[in-house]
Amino acid sequence: MRCFAGFTMTAVSTMHLALEADGEIHRVDPKSLSTRQVRLAQLESQAKSMIGTKLSPDAKSVINDVLLPTIEGEIETAISREFDTVQEHLTELVDALDAKTKQAVTSKGVADTQDSQLDYCRSNEKTALDQYESCETERASKIASDAQHCQAKRDAAAHVCAEKDAAADLTFTDLCAPKTCNLANGDTCGMEEFTKAVEGMNAMVKQKQNDYIAKIQLCNAADQEAADVCAAAEEFAASDSCKEQREQAHHQQTQCESEYGQAKVAICSFGTALQDKCVDLSEVRSLIAKIKASDRTDSLSESDRQHEWQAVQRLSCLLKALRDEGDLSQEAAATCAASRPYPHTFDYLDARIAELTTAENFTCDETSMTFSGYWWSVGDTSSDFAQIASHPALSLQPGTPAFSICGGFTVNPDELELVGSPAVVTENKKLAEIHVSQDYEVSFVIKPDGVGPNWRNVIHFTVGENHGAEGDRVPAVWFYSDATKLHIKSTRKSDVNDGCDPEQHLPMHQETTVTIRVAGGEMNVLFDGTNVCKNTNYGDASVVTKPVTVYAADPWYPNVPDATVGNLVYRRLP
Repeated sequence: MRCFAGFTMTAVSTMHLALEADGEIHRVDPKSLSTRQVRLAQLESQAKSMIGTKLSPDAKSVINDVLLPTIEGEIETAISREFDTVQEHLTELVDALDAKTKQAVTSKGVADTQDSQLDYCRSNEKTALDQYESCETERASKIASDAQHCQAKRDAAAHVCAEKDAAADLTFTDLCAPKTCNLANGDTCGMEEFTKAVEGMNAMVKQKQNDYIAKIQLCNAADQEAADVCAAAEEFAASDSCKEQREQAHHQQTQCESEYGQAKVAICSFGTALQDKCVDLSEVRSLIAKIKASDRTDSLSESDRQHEWQAVQRLSCLLKALRDEGDLSQEAAATCAASRPYPHTFDYLDARIAELTTAENFTCDETSMTFSGYWWSVGDTSSDFAQIASHPALSLQPGTPAFSICGGFTVNPDELELVGSPAVVTENKKLAEIHVSQDYEVSFVIKPDGVGPNWRNVIHFTVGENHGAEGDRVPAVWFYSDATKLHIKSTRKSDVNDGCDPEQHLPMHQETTVTIRVAGGEMNVLFDGTNVCKNTNYGDASVVTKPVTVYAADPWYPNVPDATVGNLVYRRLP
């Protein structure tokens, strides 16, 4: 008969090996790592119970040919393999955390820039609105003053003309000559006195005539002066003397609404990027906690692996001692097991994680965030405008708005609104920094209000330069010289300056929705939904992995078009 008690042992992840009293090897699928550790302890206990029992040659053969190779080969290999798998898993998570951190830092830089530009724009908007309001106040004051001046001139003219009318009336006294006169007596009959009186009256009439003529002239001059003053007052009142200031204020308001939309996109995109980074950090910390824990039912615990390794070594030494009928003392078993210590040192990547959670890289403990440091309350009048210190509260809970302004705002990673309300195209106007896809669609509404010489850039998506390399135009759009015809480019592997130029010119002073779509090996351009250009050479459309800067317009073409662009949207296509 066989002279040994039956015992079983477990092989990691691949099988259980059981050596029963009949000498047969049985295999059973394992359930968990903890089961393996328990079974190793049971096997060690069973092996110890066999101390003092002489094993048959068959049992020794099973120990030597089956159990020891399984313990020292399969189980030790499996433990090492699990160590490598968990180490690689942690490294992959930290690599992902690294990428998300860089994205968050980049997004924060864009948000800071956009928010600072909005702050500057709002300040200019307040100034422009204040200048317009001052102009209107001065205009109203001048209209009132001119009206008073006009009335004063009319009153003065009426007074002068009344004096003229009064001067037209003459009153004469009766001139009397003697009724009888005797010339024989040498009497002059009073004619000398009569003649003097007539001469006096005649002189008075002539004087009155001259005075009247002078007053007519004064009246006419006063009437004309009043008419001129009142006409000038009416002309000014009817004129649009504050048009320039009003249009500047409206232009600045439109510009700031566009800036606000861009700042909102940038801030909310950053908030989402930071939430994503913090989710990855939570996963890293959760995995590390599991790796550092013990007595788990999965393959993550490092201390469990170390205990299993030690159990394997103890069992291996005990089986060898039983096989060789050697020293079975605890001291001998401990010395034997210590000769093969656990061969791995787990790297928890503490230095990398610490670097990725500095204040500059975001700790994920933030409760608020600072961009430009200011926000503006705005309204219909300049007195409504106020610059307010701003450090908005931050929510890092995924699925919630990161900031209050993001309520109802979803950052769709496949659809980015880069410009909302129409805004005037401006040289070297950086809108955002985004990631693009090989297949994409860009759409925008454009209204040309004039033409000019040379190429005039409208929008430009680029990895860094004007042209010359893949990703420098993905896409880019210009106006032709002295025309509203569009010049459209999008790089591909074998031609970094390929594109599609529609023959149709855009209508002046009218909005047109332009859509550029690169997908399915083609580049198509649509005006208001109608296809106006196709290029079928885009089977090798560029694959761009670097961040792409979006301009409207770029810094390389100083001749900015007289046009507005709105509803600029980038869509990544599957």
